[in-house]
Amino acid sequence: MQSLENKKIVRVKQNDITEVDDIIAVEKKIKVYVNNEEIVSLSASPCQIRELVVGFLMTEGILKGDWCPEKIMIEENEKQIKVVVELEGHVCLDGKTITSGCMAAVSFLNDVKETINDHLKINASALFNLFRHFQEKSILYRTTGCIHAAAIADENEILFIAEDVGRHNAVDKIIGWTLLNRVSFKGKIMLVSGRISSEMALKTAKWKIPLIVSRTAPTSLAIEFAEKAGLTLIGFLRGQRFNIYSHPERIVF
Repeated sequence: MQSLENKKIVRVKQNDITEVDDIIAVEKKIKVYVNNEEIVSLSASPCQIRELVVGFLMTEGILKGDWCPEKIMIEENEKQIKVVVELEGHVCLDGKTITSGCMAAVSFLNDVKETINDHLKINASALFNLFRHFQEKSILYRTTGCIHAAAIADENEILFIAEDVGRHNAVDKIIGWTLLNRVSFKGKIMLVSGRISSEMALKTAKWKIPLIVSRTAPTSLAIEFAEKAGLTLIGFLRGQRFNIYSHPERIVF
């Protein structure tokens, strides 16, 4: 399914009114079924669906039992995408509220119990280069202006990039890809295009990724959590500058 579509719009510029073609980001409902029972409905870009679902389910930790991510069935039609997961076990919510969007990570606020113990050191110049490549590869954002991007990288290069109408979805896709490809989270860097909220910091720390970087601001709760979790949090990376809000010892100058 395509992530972009063309739409006729009316463009107004001062007194000039014209009808033009514009490129719009597609948003679809993704309904996730476990053993034929719907457990969550996500609003997301219709691409990298397997990565999204694996990242979301594994981070939430609600599936108790055996299941195979490679055997997830994805059915698409014009209105929605249905994802079917076969689980030899049960879904355990334990009082959690499973949602998508800005509250997606609330259910596992207490799940991150260990401090990140990762000896990653990265030079500031290498970080500037990584983020420049990240922005260059964010094609859907540059095309539509309404897409969020996330990427997983090591000290030398970007390993995978994901884009979505939801910033939480983009991060879940990164986590899903990393798990599906059996890539270690150790020594890795999470790059994101949007603000770093507490949920974004939590998703990163859940998998013990030691560093998260954004071109925009973090929230106070994200900083508080990052300090406690041992997560290096960097915001406002633009040009040749950035702010370090927690654990600056991983950045080398």
